[in-house]
Amino acid sequence: MPANLPPEYYKLKHELEAASTDEERLQLLEEMTRITPKHKGTEKVRADLRSRISKLRKTSGKKQSKKGHSYHVPKQGAGQLVLIGTPNVGKSQIIASFTKANPVVSPTPYTTQEPGVGMLQYENIQFQLVDTPPITQDFVQPWVFDLVRNADLVWLVVSLASDEILDQVEIVESRLTEAKIQTTGVKEAANDADEMLEANFTKTTLLIANQADEDGAVDRLEILQEFYGEQFQIYPLSAITGEGLDRLQEVVYQQLGISRVYTKSPAKSVDYEDPIVLPNGSKVIEAAMALHKEFAQGFKSARIWGTNWYDGQTVSRDDVVYDGDVLEFHL
Repeated sequence: MPANLPPEYYKLKHELEAASTDEERLQLLEEMTRITPKHKGTEKVRADLRSRISKLRKTSGKKQSKKGHSYHVPKQGAGQLVLIGTPNVGKSQIIASFTKANPVVSPTPYTTQEPGVGMLQYENIQFQLVDTPPITQDFVQPWVFDLVRNADLVWLVVSLASDEILDQVEIVESRLTEAKIQTTGVKEAANDADEMLEANFTKTTLLIANQADEDGAVDRLEILQEFYGEQFQIYPLSAITGEGLDRLQEVVYQQLGISRVYTKSPAKSVDYEDPIVLPNGSKVIEAAMALHKEFAQGFKSARIWGTNWYDGQTVSRDDVVYDGDVLEFHL
């Protein structure tokens, strides 16, 4: 069921991303909660807002912990994907191979000690990949859980080169459970907001079986599927050869629940290089808001092309747009 969020929500969301203090973030989150309609389609949105408000209220006004500091990675691109896993599963190699970032790639454990960010190109959009320090049975940087909670999608990376592949999943799962984070293999409706705050924070998670080019990978993949195939969607990948990347990108696009909408000016061709990326179920007015707030404030009409429309059909501000639609705004 589509969320059908009001245009003001997206304006506040942009302000939230630019906010520099917890006080500003708290005020913006509370206002976003106030204007978000209450129906089944917005349950996940409202639960996420309430969870973030609760966390900010607990930390607001407290001095920074002497044990260390946290990291916030501003979201970029069509979705933020956070990579987690035990040591030496190849997370940094994934970033190095598939993005333009240059993380340190080493067989030495614990090389990654802070977030590493790279942009993964998929057709005409990009996904943001965020590498994290390894998770072990004995230690995990506490701020890793913050990145996981804020992610649009989580990649739990394991190594098909290791006979301890089942232990790798179990260790990460146990540490997430301790942090009250519950993984789910498919995108589904969120829990009731109150339950989410009191119990588990549910995150859609893909199990990435990396190093698929290594000897014995096929046999270990079968074992992984036998034990975890019902819990997770499992995707074999080789960060060295690129095997499995195309399929994985398609799945990420589907799981993010987004649509690409294109624009054109009257009597001009369509710009297919820079789409507007919106949540599925968004309206014409939200596409206008994403393009430029002046369009949202005063456009008189819009024409649309797409598989769900007659070519050049006139649409209202409240009509829903679909993946691949082309919009022509008239001021």
